Amino acid sequence: MSRIIDDITGSDLNRLKQLFSPAKVNEGASVALSGVFDTFHRDFSVGSARGENLQLTPRDIRQIRKVIKEQSGFDLLTDSIPYSRTDMAQFFPNEKLSSRPVKDKVIKIYGILSTNINGKSYDLQEGMNIEVALSHLTSIEHSQVVIVENYEAFSKFRLVQTDIGPNPLIVYRGDKDTGVISKEIALAFPDVELIAWFDTDPKGISLALSSGATYMLLPNLSTDTLKEHGRSELFADQYQNWNRVSKLIPSKLESIMSELEKGITQESIMANQIAVRLHQI
Repeated sequence: MSRIIDDITGSDLNRLKQLFSPAKVNEGASVALSGVFDTFHRDFSVGSARGENLQLTPRDIRQIRKVIKEQSGFDLLTDSIPYSRTDMAQFFPNEKLSSRPVKDKVIKIYGILSTNINGKSYDLQEGMNIEVALSHLTSIEHSQVVIVENYEAFSKFRLVQTDIGPNPLIVYRGDKDTGVISKEIALAFPDVELIAWFDTDPKGISLALSSGATYMLLPNLSTDTLKEHGRSELFADQYQNWNRVSKLIPSKLESIMSELEKGITQESIMANQIAVRLHQI
């Protein structure tokens, strides 16, 4: 008999685990005759082949459980599929079967007045932030969370003139190296008021609208201010996004940006002390 666990895949393990619902354990099941089930049928005489399917009796399912448990120690009936590679390696030679990446997403956060997470409060000096694995962020004791696109704007958010509450939690959105976490925050903490702050250009507005936030921060601009501090390339290079997002921002801002065909970065907003205001998405 073969050591079936040497070649088992993550997909195989999930298919095997699905056999162990009460109905299938008691009544049997029909599965596609492929992958791990083809190996069980060929090497262990499990099940009856019927065309492209394999018919499994309750006895066959018990046999599958027995083989996997004898070869790995993993009980398909009672054990949950391990989440980490370390836990997976206790049972299977291929620890990469785990669905969790080796490097969890690490996020950078801080509160304007205090940082209140996981039931604790931290007082951080200006310029400091906390790095925490997203999976370890279990609670947020802030009524507002601001997702910030660019790192410099994130680190200097205390300088921003805004109409949000006094102690929001500021979160760096992340990049291709650390992983973008906007939607994960929205899904994990649905009761928190999530605010997106991105560059005020067609792409930035588009990202904010799709971030999962319920509000976005937009600058209170005059024509003269955007004319002086805006950048034409931010608009010209991203024009394909403008028709889609322009009607979803305040009409005054849409009119000024359309007239001048300019966008403005977060860094320029801060450097020139331009106020930003909440806008419901």
